[in-house]
Amino acid sequence: MARKHESTAVRQRQIIDAARKLIIKYGSEHVTVKRIAKEVGISETAIYRHFKSKKDILSLLADHIEDSLVGDTITAAAEGYASSLEILDSVLRSHLSAIEQRRGVSFQVIAEIISLGDKKLNKKITDIISKYISRLKDLLAEGVKAGEVREDIDPEAAATVLFGIIQGLVNIWALGNYSFDLQEKYVPLWHIFCEAVVKR
Repeated sequence: MARKHESTAVRQRQIIDAARKLIIKYGSEHVTVKRIAKEVGISETAIYRHFKSKKDILSLLADHIEDSLVGDTITAAAEGYASSLEILDSVLRSHLSAIEQRRGVSFQVIAEIISLGDKKLNKKITDIISKYISRLKDLLAEGVKAGEVREDIDPEAAATVLFGIIQGLVNIWALGNYSFDLQEKYVPLWHIFCEAVVKR
């Protein structure tokens, strides 16, 4: 069971990776410190040297969600596109691709945090989602300035609708045991959104 002593950063990464893997396999509600320890190949006591509780593990997973939602992904997805709506489409497709690869782990972590009812963690997730919506809002606002998006559209409301589309789609996908292609289902939803916001 015992593994060689690793640095704190390496061990924390192993613990987070194990938690993510187990969430994908079993769902967040079935992930325990005992299962994480077994996956990493260390004792439960060793886990508690790096994290005080499962809540702390979820908090670090939330940091990784922030990095993937509002970090470099948006900048990378924007490369090679001139139109704000093309950039927005590319960003959403990029996020859906990451969600597919990780079996919706971000949304499962969010669901687990909500179920814990911890005010500090809830605020952290709320702030992350707000930042994400704000980035989408900025892209839509640029579209208004460029004459691509209708001036009477509220960019923040439209960005919230987009987030709702993605979250709803991922929820249906996860509840349906990942039985359909997210990108395929996204396309007609994106077209409906564009019909509503594009300036004619």
